[in-house]
This record gives sequence, structure tokens and C-alpha cells, in this order.
Amino acid sequence: MVEDIEKDEVGRKFIYSDTGVKVFVDFKDNLIVDPDDPVIASQARNWRYSKGIVKGFSYLGSENSEDAMTWNVFKTLEKSNPEKWFSQIFPQIILDKDERFIDPMLRFWDKYFPPMTRPFPEGETHVDLSIETSNKLIFVEVKYKADISKKTKHDPNQDQIIRNIDVGTWAAKKRAKEFHFILLTLKTNTYSIDKLHHYKSNPSNIIDKIGGYRKDIKDYAALCENIHVIYWDQILTFLQNIQLANKAELNCTNLIDYLNDKSF
Repeated sequence: MVEDIEKDEVGRKFIYSDTGVKVFVDFKDNLIVDPDDPVIASQARNWRYSKGIVKGFSYLGSENSEDAMTWNVFKTLEKSNPEKWFSQIFPQIILDKDERFIDPMLRFWDKYFPPMTRPFPEGETHVDLSIETSNKLIFVEVKYKADISKKTKHDPNQDQIIRNIDVGTWAAKKRAKEFHFILLTLKTNTYSIDKLHHYKSNPSNIIDKIGGYRKDIKDYAALCENIHVIYWDQILTFLQNIQLANKAELNCTNLIDYLNDKSF
């Protein structure tokens, strides 16, 4: 395997997977912020390739890693005043007056558990990014070059969007907070986008999936209003506009360069 390792123009070691994807030998070479943070280190240890020429390497080292993108973007933004970016990144979510002056809490890959009323077995859900304000719980499902999963490990009828909605509404209920679900994806991931609009456009489509055991959800129409999609190129455009306006509140040059390399 050693002979398959190459170096890029700045000396970072990488190897091409069996499918031709560049994977950095050291996952930290794929990060632009806080590479030694215990949270990202734990994620790197727990999610590794199990086969092929890249067996044993961290998924975080992949140039297509959604986890690396999640960390690079939102860990960078977390370091700045959320008043400068939250409403621009998530324009569909209106913060209440008391929320605007409290920093939202960002959690990466936190564990959430299915409703106790669920009649079928289901394991814990690792949410890509969860954001909690004083009044809201927001789940962000991050996709890059892959669509959502069409089924979960234990339930072939529950796709990744419904699973997030099911688990998220339950977690929000226990916290007495309003739930929002956001799909962050490429515009080319049409299956994921169409599926989200399928649920958002008609409450009965969600009821068909979880209504049989989620009697605690009283207003499915309101839930549909809190389901959103945002696109990677929108985030890049916002950051570029900030840079053009020469606003020093957001130090995003490295992040812009990183996202530009993704060629949205």
C-alpha cells in the first residue's frame, strides 16, 4: 500500500480509493479548523473504511466527506457572532427576540434516540449537526455527492428524512421546543430534494410514515412548515458576499477557498 501513497502540492499524503476518490492519510489534512478538537478526533476514530485499498483510513480524510464539510463550515462559523451569520445561513428560521441575543449551541454528531412509542426496533441516530436555541431544536442533515438513505438499518420503510423528523420531534417535545429539519445538499441531489418536498408539501405523507404511533404530534401542517432545504452554493455565495463587503466580523477566507475547491 505504501507505494500507492502520493503527495499533493503542499505535501499532504493521500491515496486514491478503489472508486477513485482521494483520501488523505491523515484526516487532519482535510480540515481547516480545530483539527485536534476531541469531537472531531472521536468521529475520525469511529468511522473508518472497512475494506479496499483505503481500509483502516478515516472517512474524514475523504475529499467527499460530508462530516469534514460539516465541521469545516460550521465549526468556522461557530467562532463568530451568530448574529452575523445565522439568519443568512438559515433564512427560513426566524429567531424570537430572546433567541437573538443568546448564542445557539452547535453539536456535531450527537446521539438521539427514537420515540418510546415506536413499535419497531431502531438504534440511535447520529445527527450531522444539531443546533439548539432557547426555543428551538434544529436538525441539519448534510449531504454532498450522495443522496439520503432510502431505508434505515432496522426499517426499510423509513428513509433518512423521516428518521430525522421522527427522532427530532421526539427530542424537541422532551425539551418543550419547536423542531426544525434542514436538508443541506447539492442541487444535483434531486432524489433527496424531491423526497423532502414530498413530505413538506402534504402532512399526510408524514402521517403515513409515523402517524400510527406519534399521537403526540398534534399539528402536522405546522411541522411541514418547519422542513427546509438549503444548498451548498447558497452558503458559498453568502460567504463571498461577506468578503466582498469587507466585513471583518467573519474571518472566512480559508472557508471560501475550501468551498470553492468543491466546485458546486
